Amino acid sequence: MKKQKTQQKKSIFFFHQLRTKLIVSFMIPVCCIMILGLVSYQKAYDAIITSYETSASQTMNMMNQYMTLAINTIRSTYKSYLNEDEIIKYLKGIYSIDPAKQTNTKKSYMSTLKTSINTDSLVSNIYLLADDVPPISTAAVEGDKLYTAYTQTEAGAITKEDKYNYYLFGNQSEADTILATDSSTYALRLARGYSQGKAVMIIDINKESVINTLSSIDVGEGGYVALVTFDGTEFYADGTSANQNTVFTNSDFYQNAMTGEETSGMEYVTYEGKDYLFLYSRITEYNAALCTLIPQSVIVAQASSIKTITFLLVFIAVIIAAVLGSVLSNHINRNIKYILTQLKKVSAGDLTTHLSVKSRDEFCLLGEGVNTMIINMKNLITNVTTASNALNHTSLQVAESADTFVGTSRDIQVAISEIESGVTNLDENSADCLEQMDTLSGKINDVTVGTNEIGTLTDAANNSITEGIASMERLTESAQKTSKKTEDVIQAIEALSEKSRSIEQIVESINHIAKETNLLSLNASIEAARAGEAGRGFAVVAEQIRELADQSANSAGQIQMIIEDIISNTADVVSIAKEAADTVISQETAMQQTAEAFQTMDNHINSLIASLNNITQNVENMEQARSATLHAVESISSVSAQTAAGSTNVQTTVNAQQGAIATLEEAADSVKTKAEELAELLRQFTI
Repeated sequence: MKKQKTQQKKSIFFFHQLRTKLIVSFMIPVCCIMILGLVSYQKAYDAIITSYETSASQTMNMMNQYMTLAINTIRSTYKSYLNEDEIIKYLKGIYSIDPAKQTNTKKSYMSTLKTSINTDSLVSNIYLLADDVPPISTAAVEGDKLYTAYTQTEAGAITKEDKYNYYLFGNQSEADTILATDSSTYALRLARGYSQGKAVMIIDINKESVINTLSSIDVGEGGYVALVTFDGTEFYADGTSANQNTVFTNSDFYQNAMTGEETSGMEYVTYEGKDYLFLYSRITEYNAALCTLIPQSVIVAQASSIKTITFLLVFIAVIIAAVLGSVLSNHINRNIKYILTQLKKVSAGDLTTHLSVKSRDEFCLLGEGVNTMIINMKNLITNVTTASNALNHTSLQVAESADTFVGTSRDIQVAISEIESGVTNLDENSADCLEQMDTLSGKINDVTVGTNEIGTLTDAANNSITEGIASMERLTESAQKTSKKTEDVIQAIEALSEKSRSIEQIVESINHIAKETNLLSLNASIEAARAGEAGRGFAVVAEQIRELADQSANSAGQIQMIIEDIISNTADVVSIAKEAADTVISQETAMQQTAEAFQTMDNHINSLIASLNNITQNVENMEQARSATLHAVESISSVSAQTAAGSTNVQTTVNAQQGAIATLEEAADSVKTKAEELAELLRQFTI
């Protein structure tokens, strides 16, 4: 016989391979992680930018308030020199007729001014200039007509035109030569003319104090922070200044900020090809402004580090997923190829093959299943071989039986005469059997109908009990979950109560701070009253602090009342939750008892069903036996009627059997041939 053709190896499309599917499956959660990382980075980026912008804006406003307060303090401190009668008389030249008086007045005020600036870190020099008298100054100023010389400068001309307001100038002033000073000794210059005469008071603001103020905001590498004054001078945080080639003054964004209605703000601008965050805060009283340019790279530096970390982690996750997918797919492919190789040997007829899968997963179970299949096939082939041998032996026996059949046909002719005598008695007995079987059939039908109805009712009851048990199990599981959730709620509420008590301590701290603030406000008010006119501004601030302290105390009291209500309500909720938990536990116990009762009923119903099944089966057996008996009796009656007629034909049949015996011998030869072919096929298998 021709050997079976081996099946050609089929190539699997790339996207249908297990390796591709596994790697794609691993990459799906990795893609989700990538999306999560991108969203998280964007949220962090926005939060960092917003936080930085808010912090920088608040710092700018605080710097503005500090600079305004510092300049106002200088004004308040030295305001008296504009109104003191003795100084006014000196500057007007009234004491010129008394040189001694004039000299003593100058020395007295120079000593006072030097003492004042030695204790005042905000001021570096003070100048009181007039035309007809020597100047009173803490610097070595000499010369005549200094007031006229000063008013001929740009800053001096502005001061001369308006003698009732203070003007804040930068340190890039052409008046430095007149005042015997230079820009390195001061940062800002505050000037105001005397309303009663041709005189001016000039105050140089200390450079270090302004540098310290501007340095309080960190603009990072490449950033700019400056105080821009009325005359267009920009003073930077590093102590340098400029009124030409400036950063802010001639820029469009600065001009727009100064002409707008807002006193402070921010926007992203481009300066010298780079992106910056521009923040400004106008000192409106002195027509000056604090300005900063913060490089956008500095702002996003922290967000960039988050971006780097995020992408690094995502890249690592992708590599791990790819490696794991490759390892698992290689493991699966290796086992599948090994199993396919062994199965090809089995399909070729080698039943001695045994699969040895070393992995401890489903492939191990598959290998054991294939080994079991091979063993069963081996047993099947062995049994078929045995049956083939038996068939060959049987074919020989059939040939022998054909010879025996010839002899027995002769004996049949002798027995026919004896059959004819028994047929008559058989007809009479068959009629009686038929009557008895009809009566038994009616009774069996009644029993069958009753048994079927009982079985139907029992099945319905069993189904109802099964559904009841399932419902009780679901209710029990739900009650257990409800009990667990109730315990979690109680623990969360008790934790909330503890946190509320912690807030009471914070409220007490707020009350204590409010009381201390009230005392500080009272002390400040007392000190302001002692300072007189100069302390009036501090008195207003102290009053505002006192009001804020009172508001803090009132708010703390309201918070205290709310916390007490929360604690009281929390205690009530805990009590109710505990009662609910006890109720759930009692319900759970009751449902368990009900489930046990249903289970007992189910066991009894199952026993009843088993008994009914036995009864039904016995009734069916009786019905089958009745039907068989009735059919047999009818057959006997029919046969008895036909036997007489058939007996005459037996002789003819015996003659026909002679021809059938010849056919039987031919069939026996054919069976022998087929048995030999089957044995040849079985020899292809190696057992």
